[in-house]
Order: sequence, then C-alpha cells, then structure tokens
Amino acid sequence: MWIDAAATGELAIEGEPLELPSGPGQTNFPVVGFVGADDDLAFWHGRTNEWGWVDLAKLPGAKISYAMTTFRDRQLAPIRKSVWGRAIAEAAPSKTGLWIALDNLPVLAPWELPRTWADLSAHLDSQGVQLADVFEQAGSDRRRRKDDRGTVTLFLGFPLAELIGEAPSKYHWLAVGSVELSDRTTKKNGFRANEQTRRFIDRTRPTAGSSLTWLRTVNWEPDQIRTRSGFCNGMVSKRVLIIGAGSLGGAVSENLVRMGVTKMGILDPDILDVGNLTRHVLGIDAVGHDKAAALANALNLTMPDVDVRGIVASFPPSADELAEELRSFDVIIDCTGSDAVLDSMAEFDWGSEKTFVSLAMTWRAEGLLVFTASEATFPAFDAKESFHEMNVPPTDFGDARMEGIGCWHPVFPATAADVRMWGAVGTTTILEAIRLPKRRCQYFRQRFDGTVEKLNG
Repeated sequence: MWIDAAATGELAIEGEPLELPSGPGQTNFPVVGFVGADDDLAFWHGRTNEWGWVDLAKLPGAKISYAMTTFRDRQLAPIRKSVWGRAIAEAAPSKTGLWIALDNLPVLAPWELPRTWADLSAHLDSQGVQLADVFEQAGSDRRRRKDDRGTVTLFLGFPLAELIGEAPSKYHWLAVGSVELSDRTTKKNGFRANEQTRRFIDRTRPTAGSSLTWLRTVNWEPDQIRTRSGFCNGMVSKRVLIIGAGSLGGAVSENLVRMGVTKMGILDPDILDVGNLTRHVLGIDAVGHDKAAALANALNLTMPDVDVRGIVASFPPSADELAEELRSFDVIIDCTGSDAVLDSMAEFDWGSEKTFVSLAMTWRAEGLLVFTASEATFPAFDAKESFHEMNVPPTDFGDARMEGIGCWHPVFPATAADVRMWGAVGTTTILEAIRLPKRRCQYFRQRFDGTVEKLNG
C-alpha cells in the first residue's frame, strides 16, 4: 500500500497529520531536544540559508540526551537563547553543534531523508546552501579558536506544519551526528600539513558517498511533551506556591509539574529524616537536606521545562524581600494541615487576588479536606468553620504510633498509598479551583471498600 501510494503521488494526503520520515539507521538514543518561541517562524525566516553555532547541554543524569540551549552566529555571538527549566538552564554546554536554517524539510522523493553526504549536499544545493562552503568556513573558524577537537552535530532547521497542506506552525530541527571538521593537527597523505590542505579536506567531506548518522530530535515544548497527560496550556502561565513540603505537598507538587505547572515555589523550614521516606516522594539521597530545597531539586529533574525554587523558611515570612517574592505567585496551596498557618495566611498581605487551596488529610488518612477560595485575603475563619462542619472522625492519640523505640513523639498514621491517593484527589481539586475559582469546601472520604465519596460543604 505504501509503495502504491508513493508511486501514484498519494502518499501525503492533505489534512492528514504530518509525520516526519525517520533517518536511515536512526535509533531512539542519542536524542536532542529543542524548544521554540512564538516568533520562531519569523526569526528563522529572516536567517534562511545562513549558518552558525549552537550550544548543547547534556540532561543531568540522563543517558546520551542533550538540549539545544544557545544559538550563536558565525562569530559565536549569541543570537537566540532557548528558555529551559532550571536543571537544563544551569547545565554547562557539553557539546557543539552547527546550525543551518532552511526554507523547507530536506526530504527526498517520495518521502525519505538523504542517506549519504553527497545526497544531502545535492539537496541543500537546490535550496541555495553550499554545504562544502559551510564546512570549509566552519572548520577554518573553529581552528582559530582554543578548542578545535572532536566531532560536531549538524542541525538543519525548517518550518513545519502540523497537518499536510496547512501553513507551518512550528520550527523544527533535524540532526546529523559525528560530523568531522579538521583540527590544527589534521594531515592527509600526499598533501602539505597546512591550512590550505585542511580547508580542502573539509570541503570534500560533504560530497563523499559515506552514510549519514541521523540522530533523533524531539520538540520538548510543554504542549508537545505533555500530550500524554492531557496537557492544559493555561497551567504554564500560573505561578504556584506550595506551603509545606511533607508527603502530601510532595505528591501534589510532583503531579502539578508533570501536568503543566512550570513555575513553582516550595516553602518549608524542616529537614528530611529517614522516617519521612515511608511515604515521601524523596529518597535517601535527600536525607539530612532541607525538604524545600531537596524537593525543588527533585522536581527540576522531572521535566525539561520545570523551574522550581526551594524556599527554606516558615510561613509567614520574616523578611520583606521574601514576602514580596511570595506575592508574585498566582496560586497558593497549603499542605501543612495547620490552623496556625491558615491564620497566618489570613493576616498576610498578598497584594492582589489569589487562588487559595488548603489541603488536609484526616486522621489515619481516612479522608481529605479541601477548601478553595479566590480572593485578595484568605478567609481562614470560614475555612476552619467549614472543616469543622464536615464532622470528620476525631483525632485518636491513643491510636497514634510512636516515632520509634525510646521516642514518645506520636506520628500521623498513613501509608504511602493513602498519601498518593489523596495527592491525586488534591491535585484534581487544585486544577478545578484554577479553572473555576470560587469559595467552596469539600470532604473526600474513603469507604471500607476503598472507593471514595465526595461531600460538599
């Protein structure tokens, strides 16, 4: 069917989703990710057939996975910086790439990427790009710099439509790996070891019949990487503050960043202990560290666009600078289960209307209390009264577990499964409060059979 469609010119039908051809021999890894901006099409259209350099940062802890960070002109001056999350933004460049901006996808009929350097050079020449000239000049420029060793990655950029026949909506990049450029020690038998010879070698590389090493490239913009989660575009613009980095705060914050919240603050003064690990999202590598900082570091490693800041402090803040920072958040989520924090939230000057959400698990994690409001001041009195009217099971300290032998301190009994369940329910109520902001109180209760019922106040 594919061959018949290709032979009759019906392989690409207007209105169908456009699928890029895979490069011959291409594998899932190595992979290079990129992000765009609203003015990408106009920006790169103005640089069609130009070339330059691009920095690549390795994803922290990942295996052969990179992100395109800063685009540079031929003189290495930055011309465009990609907006990434904190983990990638703070990573030092580890590799170098060579970019060329094209008018359209470099595809050969009927629908395949070039297999050899000679094929690619011939196709680019038809678009007005002489790859031999690019390689010759790029190699010469690199040899004048301090570091001229190692291979580079070639990136070919072009406008791309989502559906066949539609106008382009994104700017996409394809990559060819293991591109060799001559360094200051490169020699060739029968030629003098000088700059003229090295220029000649670089000119002949892209005209050879050797195979291309295509790498997988992926658009890592929020709406692209979160399609599996039912991505909500409105979440990206919201700045969310989590007060309380305990087990519930950790579960809720992880859900939110995976679902589209990219700007977040975590406020908590405590340190993670080994006993916290039974139901916390953090692991033993975070023991002894500030909960807020450790949770922020972990969240920054969950998605490439996430920027979470850990704030090691109690609420209310004692410093004016921190108080001003807290006012910059749009959504305030309390996960402390503390009436004192609710009272402090009511007394604090938030500066403008906020979406407030207070989450508190009941004794033995039998249920979850949720209070939401969208106001300039948190209505603590109404929240506490609403919680009281829900008639939740009383706290039974006689049923409390002790922290450990020789330690009288009682701890809240709840399993990791309980916390994950209420974290999921709490996340859903947060999204609902953002979409439909209003004052409401809800009580989610777990029945004996494990099902959950909702009682509205």
